[in-house]
Amino acid sequence: MATVYKIHPAIGVARVGNSPDGFFIGPEAPGSPGVETDDAGVEAPLTRYKVGGQVKRQAARFRVFAYEQDARGNLELVGEVGPRAHVEWSVDLANRKAAFAGEVGPAAPRNTDIADRDSLIIRPDQPARITVDQPPQDLSGTLLGQQVYLGEIRTDPAGRLIVLGGRGTSGSVPPGQPLNEFANNDRWYDDVSDGPVTATVTQPGQAPVVVHEPAWVVVAPPDFAPSVDAVVSLYDIAFQAAIDKGAIQAEPVPSFTRHIKPRIERTASLRWVDDWNQWADLSAVDWATLADPAPAAQNARAHMAGRVKTPGLTLFALPRFLKTYLDQWVAGDFVSDLDIPPADEPLPLQLDRAALEHCSGNNFFPGIEGGQNLKDKDIYARPLRLDPTNLGKVYPGCLTEIMALPWQADFYDCESGVWWPTQRPDHVMTSANAIPPSKTEWEKPINGYQNMVDHVLRLGFIVAQQANGQRVLVEVDRDPQFPRQLT
Repeated sequence: MATVYKIHPAIGVARVGNSPDGFFIGPEAPGSPGVETDDAGVEAPLTRYKVGGQVKRQAARFRVFAYEQDARGNLELVGEVGPRAHVEWSVDLANRKAAFAGEVGPAAPRNTDIADRDSLIIRPDQPARITVDQPPQDLSGTLLGQQVYLGEIRTDPAGRLIVLGGRGTSGSVPPGQPLNEFANNDRWYDDVSDGPVTATVTQPGQAPVVVHEPAWVVVAPPDFAPSVDAVVSLYDIAFQAAIDKGAIQAEPVPSFTRHIKPRIERTASLRWVDDWNQWADLSAVDWATLADPAPAAQNARAHMAGRVKTPGLTLFALPRFLKTYLDQWVAGDFVSDLDIPPADEPLPLQLDRAALEHCSGNNFFPGIEGGQNLKDKDIYARPLRLDPTNLGKVYPGCLTEIMALPWQADFYDCESGVWWPTQRPDHVMTSANAIPPSKTEWEKPINGYQNMVDHVLRLGFIVAQQANGQRVLVEVDRDPQFPRQLT
């Protein structure tokens, strides 16, 4: 039998932040917010998203797993590559936003007066490489001669790769260029990015082997509502692409616990980050009735399915497999497993899912973590895994180049409409003991694109707390020196 090496997660997600030293490992299991680690590698659950008033960066952590492949090509998981193996990691990040020639909004393409398009691509001269116990490796490039820090790579004590993104810094060359709209601002840059992650594995006494299935990393803006997941996630978008490619099939009958209940919970959670009254009726759900396939419960199922299909989000669309699941559920054709805990997935699949479940797939105009091309089945080699041999569509910077430049401008424009409240909240609760009277607008007093660039990292994060025996979601860690009402 042959050994096959894969990197997981297949697509990892890091996020920018302005804390000099504070960071955490992003979600690696369903329902987990992530973990913090000390210098010895001891992990503890994440509790705060800021330290000293500054936003911690979210790191993406990657691991190599070994599989045994039989003569028919079937794979059996052996486990994570152990410490006896020597693993050399390689990461190639790029930010191509300023050179993007497609159309996003009214003013695309970008920087049409600059003939040297390579001067607009922020990318290190060569991929960064690292092995265990080596110091962090810097990832920096230039835009029109201006150096831009995209992040760094390091390893944990077990030799796993940790990718950290930029500092949330956006600017222009030369400084002071105007910000005219939400998506396309010439001579501007930010420090999000994306690119391939690969590795070479050397087992004792054996020749080096390049991993057979490399991964990808996306560096995105912060998630300011980490306790609220999007109704449709990037995992759902990639899953639909895999169905379209013929690589997988949706389950013939949906599970209430795994496929239906999470959509209802996500729809209901929108009340914590937008207009409370629009979703207030979902705060008390009769799960027993909704999990009942009997005809008597069909009206209740149909009403709830309608809420999920039309949750009130701008340009919202469900992937086809989810719509089919909801239709089957309404018809009573589903597995009623409310009281049966879901079986645990193998660790590699948990890593793949958790990384993308916390990313928004609700709409793409242009998006938060990634854009429309994530719907394209042709960018994937296998489910959730990009195809680096498709050079026309898959290259460093391909997932983030369509995103708004800078991202803060889009964050400002999103105050009109209900776009991505699960990452960029619209309304928030400021007191756990005053729900909903403490509701207020999240971004106030920010009143323009430049204002958002200057102050977005001073805004608060929406997290879960217990109050009066109930779980509530409230804003924490907003800069106290940045009041909503200026005096």
